Amino acid sequence: MLAYQLSDYGKPESHDALDIDAPTPASNEVVIRTEAIGLNYPDLLMVQGLYQKRPEPPFVPGRDSAGTIISVGDNVTTFKPGDKVVAQTFSGGFSEQVLAPVNRVFHRPDGVSAVDAAGAITVFNTAFVAVSIRAGVKKGDRVVVTGAAGGVGAAAIQVAHNLGAEVLAIVSSEEKAALARASGAQKTLIIADRSEDALKTFFKSNVRTAWGDDRGADVVVDTVGGAMFQAGLRGLGFAGRIVVVGFASGNIPAAKTNYLLYNNLSVMGAPLDIHFDHALDQIRGGADWWLNLLAEGKAVANVTKQIPFAELMQGLADIRDQKVVGKIVVTLDPAE
Repeated sequence: MLAYQLSDYGKPESHDALDIDAPTPASNEVVIRTEAIGLNYPDLLMVQGLYQKRPEPPFVPGRDSAGTIISVGDNVTTFKPGDKVVAQTFSGGFSEQVLAPVNRVFHRPDGVSAVDAAGAITVFNTAFVAVSIRAGVKKGDRVVVTGAAGGVGAAAIQVAHNLGAEVLAIVSSEEKAALARASGAQKTLIIADRSEDALKTFFKSNVRTAWGDDRGADVVVDTVGGAMFQAGLRGLGFAGRIVVVGFASGNIPAAKTNYLLYNNLSVMGAPLDIHFDHALDQIRGGADWWLNLLAEGKAVANVTKQIPFAELMQGLADIRDQKVVGKIVVTLDPAE
């Protein structure tokens, strides 16, 4: 079978697909025939050796895949060959067949395509952890999402919207604002000047007052980091919470704790992978919820581009070069 097995780390253009042996499931594992692969920013970091966890080469990267189970290992009772599934593995996803532990595999409802499931699994699981599990967003909350046209940002809008929140999306262009509105944002603001002082002023004067008063937001979901994080604190009202999801800007910020104290604010991290180890029931419940939202048409995967398996690494390069709005998904022939 073909897979992008890395012999060393490097830029996406330096990696090619290789013919390797097909996997055999061990206890509590399944093998999935891949029909679609979702590409994410962490995948780009992984192939370059820049992710916080660095598997020792050779290994196959890739987190998100969807398709049909073709074999199961011992002790697997919740899945069987022929089941339509979506998986979120730590690695191994960039392959025609994916070996996955059962705790990272989810049943795919009728009405949810492999393309949509693969495009949604990481970003919606991440958004659910940030918006629901960590921030505890509820009906009527005011939620601000930065980087709102990215994969996680657009998913966070939809999760918050379906929980009954009033969502304000922060974007950098009208094209991205349109995607945010299509995801369920009631309000959008376009920011052109991203210097720290300009962002702080913008959040104080525009974000805090976006709902017609000066009460500010209950929650800021920040996918950008850097100066955007610092500005996000200025958009929060009493007992506001800012949720750290990622650092798309490449800058990891630090919060001044005196500002948090004086303004009664909370900063919380929303790491996805650790929840598989410590809160698997919440992850499974959340995935069942948002997958059914997709099936019912109450949420969309925002897959804006599909490419063949041979162009997978170019897809990662496009993510690096900020050429993708929404989600990019690799498609494979399910009969192969």
